[in-house]
Amino acid sequence: MKIQTCAVLFLMLAGQVAQAGTVPLAGQVVNESGNPLSDATVEVGERQTRTDATGRFELDVEADQPALLHLSAADHYATIHALGPDDLRSGVRDIGPVELVAKRSDRRLLLFTGDAMLARRYFKPREGEPVLARPGHVEDDARVLLETIRPYIELADYASVNLETQLAAKRLSDRLPKSVTFYSPPELANALEWAGFDYVALGNNHTWDYQAEGLEATFDALRNTGLGYSGAGFDEASARAAYVADIDGAPYGFLSYVGWAGTFSPSQAAEGDKGGAALGSSRVFAEDVATLPATTPTVIQYHSGLEYNGMPALSERTRLRQAITDGADVSIGHHAHILQGFEIFENRLIAYSMGNFLFDQYIYTTQLGMLLYVWMDGDQLHRAEVVPMHVNGYVPTPATDAMRDAILHRLARLSRPLGTCLRANGRHAVVETCKEDDTVDIDLDDAQPANKPVSLRRLGAPVMSPVRFSGSDVAYRLGTDILSRGDFEYSGLFGTHDRAWLLGDYVSIEHGDSNHLQVILEPGGRASTGMRVFGRVFTPSNPTTLSGRVHTDGPVELQVVLQRRRIDDSLDEALEAGPRKVVGALRIKAAGWHDFAIDFDQPRISTKSVRLLIDVADASSPAQGGRVLLDDLVWTEWRTPWLNAGNARTMGAFGTHVQFRPKP
Repeated sequence: MKIQTCAVLFLMLAGQVAQAGTVPLAGQVVNESGNPLSDATVEVGERQTRTDATGRFELDVEADQPALLHLSAADHYATIHALGPDDLRSGVRDIGPVELVAKRSDRRLLLFTGDAMLARRYFKPREGEPVLARPGHVEDDARVLLETIRPYIELADYASVNLETQLAAKRLSDRLPKSVTFYSPPELANALEWAGFDYVALGNNHTWDYQAEGLEATFDALRNTGLGYSGAGFDEASARAAYVADIDGAPYGFLSYVGWAGTFSPSQAAEGDKGGAALGSSRVFAEDVATLPATTPTVIQYHSGLEYNGMPALSERTRLRQAITDGADVSIGHHAHILQGFEIFENRLIAYSMGNFLFDQYIYTTQLGMLLYVWMDGDQLHRAEVVPMHVNGYVPTPATDAMRDAILHRLARLSRPLGTCLRANGRHAVVETCKEDDTVDIDLDDAQPANKPVSLRRLGAPVMSPVRFSGSDVAYRLGTDILSRGDFEYSGLFGTHDRAWLLGDYVSIEHGDSNHLQVILEPGGRASTGMRVFGRVFTPSNPTTLSGRVHTDGPVELQVVLQRRRIDDSLDEALEAGPRKVVGALRIKAAGWHDFAIDFDQPRISTKSVRLLIDVADASSPAQGGRVLLDDLVWTEWRTPWLNAGNARTMGAFGTHVQFRPKP
């Protein structure tokens, strides 16, 4: 398809405020064939309406807060789609057609999500961060953490989460000799059940952290709930045993495994009469699936692969594909702590890494999460749909605005090499086999070339398809924003606390018509801000651009610093003394808003992770001080070299941002 830039921009800016404080939100409700569903119910908070004969609706919503759009129709599964403040402010207020899935007697909706725990930084956060879980109030606090995402979980007929922790009310001491161990209060199990979960997977590398002592306490906590579980036991046979759930009268089998035993002794794997996590392999998968009736739909969850890797390890991919061949109907991967792609293999679904759900990791990319809806017709895959989820300040929330785009783009980019594509459905995405070349063509002849990267969403291009530009006089390159939080619109959503930026007495995130980072300068003074911690996922030696807008009250100087965490540095060592390099500087003379773009390369070697810092200094004479505002910060890591627009030999490439310039 071809998108004319000017027309798209006109449509995106269209839409008038209906009344003070509200904006109109429109869309259409359809079935999976695209036929309109009339008289469907549409709700946002206390506001409600119904669709007309064409399935269309319009509803006024608050302009300054996220809108959770609840859609339901008779004999169909209900759904929820989230729009953020930037969606509503920018005029993107028609979410287009939203497909609802019809109910039928043999159809069941399963939900899967990532890793869950409630320990470490939830109770003892880093300096300057709030406590999210308090001794004596654990279950109440855990419910607060889960209350925003709970309505999404409750929509499923059966919901599963990876419980990557043991549960214990008292201090455990029989610790495995490994680098990281932890356990969570037993109230976590109660809170997960309250949130709508039905099953927890235990086959992972933390389910035996405190050996039999911890597993016994875990089983005690789970038996006090209605949660099903499998994947761990006091011997190999019990660890490998399937949990068979009755889902509205239909049996479903759930198996859970860890992918490695560990190099320590004793290992984390169950073997013979020794307890631990079920150790998965192709042989084990085949044997255990065969113990279930052929008519019982079977789900395998496999905790394996490599942490923070974008693509699944070949060992993991080989085993999960073989599991499908040997009779599994759905294969779900965990452990990477970041999202990996999907594969439709032999008409069955493989999700290679679900990322995090309720977890305390500060690494930026681990905060991009998802819920995965999977509709099964008996043992046949009917449909899979991604709900983007932001682990915002360790709290699972619906992802909106730029964060939603980053999640969907990442999943689409990583799935396409596996022959699987993502198709937009409202603010979600349907997972399906790639059917044809869906490269999006955008004509840039009418656009003004600019040095600053431009969001593809602002040009009307979907973030889930490769993009190719046409135009007689422009060259372009495509890249991905690896920051994903530089518009500051996510800040404070759903009552969350920002853990992404260095804030303090003179640095804050200000909320208003558009959120921004504010730095207060005393006369002649300077201040520093930037990423609070390091970003783990980057591509060594790739060219990048930091772009954005800065507003000043007078002359200021800005320096952009790239700091590295070396391979052997601890986090605290790296934050204090990691090597720093000035990669760009700006001297701004006049008050007002100014665009900027700074180019530099990622480190080549000996770097575990990176972060950006921004130093701001008063340059007025005589010194006056004042405010400096930063907004729309984008750290684009380029995925392509410069390409000539309209060159038929250049294939479409993935990106969230484009930079274009006149052809030389």
